[in-house]
Amino acid sequence: MAANNSISLVNLDFDTLKASLKTYLKAQSQFTDYDFDGSNMSVLLDILTYNTHMNAFYLNMVASEMFLDSAQLRNSVISRAKELNYIPRSAKSSKADLTVQFPQSNLSVFQVPAATKFTGKTGNGTFTYVTSESETIYPSGGFFTANLSVYEGFYLNDAFVFDATIEAQRFILSNENVDTDSLQVLTSENNGQTNTIFTRAENLYGLTSNSAVYFLQATEDTNYEIVFGDGVFGRKPLNDSTILAAYRTTRGSDADGSNDFTLDDNLGPVNGLGSFVNCAVTVVAASFGGANAEGIESIRYNAPRHFQTQNRAVTTEDFKNIVLANYTEVKAVNVFGGETITDSVQFGKVFITPVTFSGAPLAQYEKMDIENFLKARCTLGITPQVIDPDYLYVQLTTRVKFKENDTSYTPADIKNIVSTAIEIYDEEDLTDFDIEFKLSRLEEAINDADTSISSNETTVVMRKDVNPDLNEDIYIDINYRNAIVPGSLSTTKFISNNRTYQYTDLNELNNTLTVSQLAGGKYKITNSSTNIYLKDVTLTGYESYTVAGTIDYNNGIIALNKIQINAFVDSSSIKFYATPQNQDITATGNDLIQIDLENLDISVVAI
Repeated sequence: MAANNSISLVNLDFDTLKASLKTYLKAQSQFTDYDFDGSNMSVLLDILTYNTHMNAFYLNMVASEMFLDSAQLRNSVISRAKELNYIPRSAKSSKADLTVQFPQSNLSVFQVPAATKFTGKTGNGTFTYVTSESETIYPSGGFFTANLSVYEGFYLNDAFVFDATIEAQRFILSNENVDTDSLQVLTSENNGQTNTIFTRAENLYGLTSNSAVYFLQATEDTNYEIVFGDGVFGRKPLNDSTILAAYRTTRGSDADGSNDFTLDDNLGPVNGLGSFVNCAVTVVAASFGGANAEGIESIRYNAPRHFQTQNRAVTTEDFKNIVLANYTEVKAVNVFGGETITDSVQFGKVFITPVTFSGAPLAQYEKMDIENFLKARCTLGITPQVIDPDYLYVQLTTRVKFKENDTSYTPADIKNIVSTAIEIYDEEDLTDFDIEFKLSRLEEAINDADTSISSNETTVVMRKDVNPDLNEDIYIDINYRNAIVPGSLSTTKFISNNRTYQYTDLNELNNTLTVSQLAGGKYKITNSSTNIYLKDVTLTGYESYTVAGTIDYNNGIIALNKIQINAFVDSSSIKFYATPQNQDITATGNDLIQIDLENLDISVVAI
């Protein structure tokens, strides 16, 4: 019993195992004073240790592949996700919206068949786009004009024969780049006399033995498999029937951004014309939404959350998980109910605010797509509405010092390196909800951008953009949700009633600033008023001030009086600038902090 205590069951590396075996043998009377290192016994111990070590490693790997948290093989992750009724997202075709125009050519109607091919160009190359359904166009103004949605990729067909004698027959799609949203399944039975379209089912609710549905599940090697009903939940195809699966393959996100399209197919013969038909193509919306097949880590994250939502949107987390799982361009989501809006309660509405990885707002057609997707999963009486976040822009001014003798980079190179570091900080640390912009972390990121950078001095200014309806009486309310330095508010210029104005909290004519001396000969400037002024700058050299609202410096809240804006000057909106009292800026509620990368003020000094 004492000898057995010398065997370690904790450390399973090779050397420890061998040492443990030696210790065990030395404790036996038969091997007293035996030299285990200088004999053939050492070889035998090596073999035994190697075998023990490999068995331990193998059993550890087997155990790891049994759990979603620790599995490393894609097939294992997919198998575990299948238990949670989660289907890993397939590759997605990039979608573009086009307007096409054909000459009338004495036709009463013009047909654009399904799978009509277009070519789209991006910086990544040339891509083939196809229509998903046929379109009938009627003439108007001497032309056939229609709005079409086209999808990157091309269509393939797989055919199977249903054989009831095969106990576990499988119908696996042959191409791993399938976009499952495009999958169409049709069965041809009774020697082609009966054709039935099967639709995809996501659960068993409402299914009968006659329901013409199929289920989809992921299988090995990133492929997908069609599964038919068992005759109780869903209809089983007749024996010897032919199963046809048509789907679109895609190159995923590489095709995003296509904004130059031409029609490839000649639609003249399709419409009874012998000659080629010219087509004018206008891009309404560049291609977007392309995605590659879901990766292992994404499956590991989304599968348990999908199981939690049960494919329905009830709670706040349900809405978040559904959007994140189905829209690859979305990085983060904020969700709140209309009943939580204090100034204008909207019962029955759920507001969804998605944020893309780039930080750019979603286009209107992207918002509508998310709304329609959620409507099918909401409870009765709930209306989802996708809105933009309330952007809080941070404008940076940074002065960077670098040691010229420690690098071969020029000041221009250092400036580009710093700009890239700021962009990475913006992407990785910001563009999310309920986060904090920390100036110290940004300064650290700038210093770490290159070994030659010794220090930097960076200051920040907050900016909110307001784009009011023109020529209408409006009230403007702005909430920075961060304390503001008195006397720092300013705006871009705008026109109202044929006069040029800008807002400010500093009335230079009435001297509303109070200056108090501090220790060390420094001065502190505070505003003795809580007014916002409308500064008339129409005439050069002449300025007048009119009270136009109030400001709460501690909370960063601005409330402006009614005004009618007729036009903007040097901008597409009114930009409100203010200096924060605390250089660490917080984002709460629907706020989203984003660095203004287009207006970085970077100066580089060689030392």
